[in-house]
Amino acid sequence: MNYLITGAGRGIGLELTLFALENGHSVITLVREPNNARSLAQAKKEYGDKLSVFKCDIADPESLAQAHSQAHELLGDFTLDVLINNAGVLLDDEERFDQLPLEKVINSLHVNAVGPVSVTQAFLPNLNKSASAKLVNITSQMGSIADNASGGYYGYRMSKAALNMFAKSFAVDHPKIITLLIHPGWVRTDMGGAQAPLLPRESARGVFKVISEATKNETGRFFDYKGKELPW
Repeated sequence: MNYLITGAGRGIGLELTLFALENGHSVITLVREPNNARSLAQAKKEYGDKLSVFKCDIADPESLAQAHSQAHELLGDFTLDVLINNAGVLLDDEERFDQLPLEKVINSLHVNAVGPVSVTQAFLPNLNKSASAKLVNITSQMGSIADNASGGYYGYRMSKAALNMFAKSFAVDHPKIITLLIHPGWVRTDMGGAQAPLLPRESARGVFKVISEATKNETGRFFDYKGKELPW
């Protein structure tokens, strides 16, 4: 199978890439700074043509268009079986609402919600070529309105709630594609922080299992990395 994973240079995206490669799949990665992704470079040496790495900032339409063009130049009109929208940002500090920079809200929405829409639009023809396509959106429980009992983190929460709505609408409009929303847990990454209890490898193992076992019964639904359904 052919995978495409955004934000694959580190953290969960990197581990998902390695899981896919270890299971015999081919992986296309979109990475904002591939020169800084040493683990990905090492994987490229080990897996060769099974791994393709393209420089791409998903929030920049020109960057995405260039990566899309380069992928097709290298791989032709390829079939894409699994697209994982993993790239994202957490820009919120714990500012009081009246001191919240609106630029953080706008940038959060741009990367976390609009970015996955742009990537999915670009590679939808490739997904449609697969007989068993899956669109996976790495979201967050912080995007759950029902679960929000602590407030704060306006930009991040709003952007993930918007991502969830995109995926739900896409699932309705494209019933042949299994569309998933997965909360990876609180993971010890640059985003999650050193105090997070979950290692990226452990989170990615669970996420990969949920993806691999998903059927059309799960499309348009919101799960955590253990396969537990979460409230909207």
